[in-house]
Amino acid sequence: MSKFDEEKISGSMKQQLREQMTRLRSELSPEERSERSRQACGHASELMKQHSFKSMMIYVPFRSEMDTRPLVEWAWQEGIRVIVPRSIPKDRSMELYEIRSWDELAPGAYGIMEPDPKRVSKYSAMSPDVIWVPGLAFDPDGGRLGYGGGYYDRLSGALEPDSRTEEAEERGKSWWIGLGYEIQLVNQVPMDEHDRRLDGVITDKGYYRAGIRSQRRDIGWN
Repeated sequence: MSKFDEEKISGSMKQQLREQMTRLRSELSPEERSERSRQACGHASELMKQHSFKSMMIYVPFRSEMDTRPLVEWAWQEGIRVIVPRSIPKDRSMELYEIRSWDELAPGAYGIMEPDPKRVSKYSAMSPDVIWVPGLAFDPDGGRLGYGGGYYDRLSGALEPDSRTEEAEERGKSWWIGLGYEIQLVNQVPMDEHDRRLDGVITDKGYYRAGIRSQRRDIGWN
């Protein structure tokens, strides 16, 4: 089978899984999404406290995505830096901004609330301690199914040179952790070579570190 044929099969599998997981996520009631989001944000804050993280990059929720607002507000209270991406559709890249209030957001690409460049400046410090990543599906080996735009894969490439600096090596690389509902966990996400694997995923049931397949018995991987 040629590489082109393999890519077509992979793309078809991804699209089918996207449709399935979008439907499952959308079927959660607003009350369920709110409660599960609150639980997941609690697990995320515990992980940050455990590792003394002082900065995080996080998405602003859209449609049926897990609501990250409880985690953002907790971070502000704790003095943790909150970095939010702004999408640039022309090259599918992202710019990073540090925000200190919800008033610094405005509707951006795709109708998603994003940092308003007129109100905040770009974030130019080192890579955040943790990058919270949205997605439609996650697996126990760090696989993630995104929305098909490749924004987070490009961000990973853009941040990679930072990991080679002496200061960054002393601090360590950013942790890339998915955020999703427990129903978004699957046995295996179809991955391409350029897809970035995550270090783990947090759901309403807890934190699951990538690469530990034995966790499947405890958390009910599909």
